[in-house]
Amino acid sequence: MKTYLKLAWRNLWRNKRRTLITVSSILFGVFFVVMMTSLQQGSFENMIDNMVRFYSGYIQIQEDGFFENRSLNNSLKFTNEIEDIINNTEGITQYTQRIESFALASTGDKSFGAAIFGILPPEEDQISGLSKKVSQGEYIASGSKGIMIGKGLADNLGIGLNDTLILLGQGYHGVTAAGKYHVAALLNFPINDMNNKLAYLDMEACRELYDLPGRSTSIVIMVKKPNDVNSIISNLQTKVPEGLMVYSWEEIQAELMSLISGKKASSKIIKAILFMVIGFGIWGTIIMLMAERKRELGIMVAVGVRKIRLIWIVAIESFLIGILGIVFGFLLSFPLVYYLYSNPIHVTGKVAETYAQMGFEPVIKFALHPDIFSSPAITVFALFAIITLYPVWFIKKLKTAEALRS
Repeated sequence: MKTYLKLAWRNLWRNKRRTLITVSSILFGVFFVVMMTSLQQGSFENMIDNMVRFYSGYIQIQEDGFFENRSLNNSLKFTNEIEDIINNTEGITQYTQRIESFALASTGDKSFGAAIFGILPPEEDQISGLSKKVSQGEYIASGSKGIMIGKGLADNLGIGLNDTLILLGQGYHGVTAAGKYHVAALLNFPINDMNNKLAYLDMEACRELYDLPGRSTSIVIMVKKPNDVNSIISNLQTKVPEGLMVYSWEEIQAELMSLISGKKASSKIIKAILFMVIGFGIWGTIIMLMAERKRELGIMVAVGVRKIRLIWIVAIESFLIGILGIVFGFLLSFPLVYYLYSNPIHVTGKVAETYAQMGFEPVIKFALHPDIFSSPAITVFALFAIITLYPVWFIKKLKTAEALRS
């Protein structure tokens, strides 16, 4: 095998230009795929982090039935048992309780539907950074009787800070929910629909409104490593009391998952086209190479070299070209990916406004995972395994007399 490697390596540099062009095409493909994959995964991770922090968390514990029918009747009690289970589950970093419901927000002769969230203000702010959305007034504290509403809802109702807002709705087991609150803060969200609908109350004030003592509709959980979500869910499912369900962010944010799946599918098509172009280019080079070496191969067979040995040498040549392209592609892409991973690009101007309108942090992030580099390498090796079938066929069908006359 050592002899085969020496011969294959020497054969590569008999025509340096052709070898360098072939290696460069692989280098470019690997570099482009690594950069595109890193950017895409970084963007997805940033998108997911923004969405799970603001709304779903990575994991939610709910009463059985609330996921399908978001009724307060399907609420749960946050007991000491549940608290101990969460605190003793490895990988969980933060958690909080929420109440999610609806009410008619009214003042004077104007009324609009609103989504009401009951929150624990300190814990909620640590997870979602809700206090950063306050444009006027002050973020509510625990025990506050004030309400925070979206700026769009306030404009529609024609009210401002310290004005009175009346909420009317249906509480636990059909009781009438009615309450009067002063506007403690106006919130400015990047998405208009959120500005026009969202309102936040302290947990106890919300429980009083809906006659829901000691109950919540969901427990929102954050984890240290997003990749551990499934294992943490499996752990929690074996521990939580009967009647409670554990959901991942992927189940709760089904639309976001569909968007990500669609983007990944389109990127796979682009990568496939790129490697297909590279593959046909390399195949053309191999065809030309075998045609040029036909007489040489014929002479080697004539002097007694077995065809299987020639096949080994040519196959090793092909894979050496692939290895060189992969190695140089990694050497070129890794420093750049690592730098961009450590130093995300903060966008400004119109692009930043577009990000804000979509509800995302105006930052372009790159990811740094082993599969970003391993996937192109596996693809290139698979490509060369297929391409190498041609020289194998060529040598097996080689006729010595005809080759010597060529």
